[in-house]
Amino acid sequence: MIKIAAIDTYPLVLPVREIYGGAAGFLEDCRSLIVRVEVEDGIEGWGEATQGRPGNTYETLETMAIMARSYFAPALIGMNLDDTGAVLGKLHAVRSGHPMAKAALETALYDALAKFYHVPLYRLLGGPYRKEIELVGGLGMDLARDAIAARARELKAAGFRTFKIKIGQKDYRQDIERVRAVREAVGAEAIIRVDGNAAYSFADAHSVLRELACFKIADAEQPLARGDLKRLAELRRSTGISIAAQESISSPEDALRVLEADAADLVKIKLTHIGGFHNGIQVAAIFGAKALPVVMGQGSACTPVLSAAEMHLHASLKNAQPGGEMTGFLRLGEQVIIGSIKVQNGRALLNDKPGLGVEVNKQELMQIARRI
Repeated sequence: MIKIAAIDTYPLVLPVREIYGGAAGFLEDCRSLIVRVEVEDGIEGWGEATQGRPGNTYETLETMAIMARSYFAPALIGMNLDDTGAVLGKLHAVRSGHPMAKAALETALYDALAKFYHVPLYRLLGGPYRKEIELVGGLGMDLARDAIAARARELKAAGFRTFKIKIGQKDYRQDIERVRAVREAVGAEAIIRVDGNAAYSFADAHSVLRELACFKIADAEQPLARGDLKRLAELRRSTGISIAAQESISSPEDALRVLEADAADLVKIKLTHIGGFHNGIQVAAIFGAKALPVVMGQGSACTPVLSAAEMHLHASLKNAQPGGEMTGFLRLGEQVIIGSIKVQNGRALLNDKPGLGVEVNKQELMQIARRI
C-alpha cells in the first residue's frame, strides 16, 4: 500500500525575466501554486498550476490554494496511491470544475508514484516516444516590429527552429507587419505559428489569415471565440490555413465537438487548462484517431515543475508535434527553489531520474510561499 500521508500547498508570486504578452493579457509576474504530496515512506511528489493571463480562466492563485487545501487534500489523504484510478476518481468527484488545481494535484500524485517505482514519469504515461523535445520560441504581442525581429534572431541563434507569434491587435495591420518581420529574420525554412487568443472577429480573422498565407504560416491557434465552432470551421475552409483549437477544448467532450464541427486541424493541449494527464491523453487520442496532431505545452511563466510535467506528457503522446511549447520556465526570473531543465541547441533533454526529474528545495519554498 502506498498511503497518501500529507498534501501541502505553496502559493508563489515570482518575478519574470521576460513579459510574454498576448491578446488575452500580459503577465508581469508568475503566480503559481506548488503542491506537495507525501506518501507513507516519505517520498514526495510535486505539482504546479500557474494562474496565467487575466480572464483566461475563473481560477486564481487564491482559489487554487483554497480548493487544493480545503477540499481535495482532505478527500485524498489516507487513500492508497497504488489504486490510482480510484484516487483520481475521488479527486474529480469532490467538486466539479477547477481543472488547474486538479492538474497540480494529479501531477504531484504521479510524481510520487513514479518515484516510488523508481521510473521516469513518462513511463507511467505510456512513453517515451521521444526524449529530446524541440522547443518553440515564443514571441509576445508586447514586441513591436523591430523588437520582435531582433528577438527572433536571438532565438534562432540559440537553436530554435519553430516560432510562435502572438497576434490579435485591434489594428491587425500591425500583426501582419510583425509576422513579416519574423519571417524575414528567421528565413524561409523556419516554422512559424500564430496565436490570436480568441481575439478576432470573423471578418478580421479572415483578412489577417488570408494576408498571412504568403508567409507560409504552419497554423493559426484559436483566432475566434472559444464557442464559435461553426465560424471557426468556415474560417478553416475559406483561408486554407490550418486551425489549432485551444480555448475551445477544455475536456475530451469538447474535443469531440470540435472535430464533429470540422473546426480544427490540430489541438493545443495545456496540462492545467485540460485538467491533468488523463484528460490530456484522452484529447490526444481523440485527435489521433483522426490522424491529427497535437501541440503540447504553454509558454506562460511557471517553474520547471509544470514545464517538466508537460514535457513528460509530450514524450508520451505518439501524435505530439515536434515543436513543444512548454517554455514557461525560460521566462522565470532568477530563483533557487526548483532545479533546472537542460536545454541544448533549442531542445529540452529529458533525464532518466525517477518522477519529473526536477529537484525542489522545500526549505526555500516554505520561506517565500504566501499565506492564503
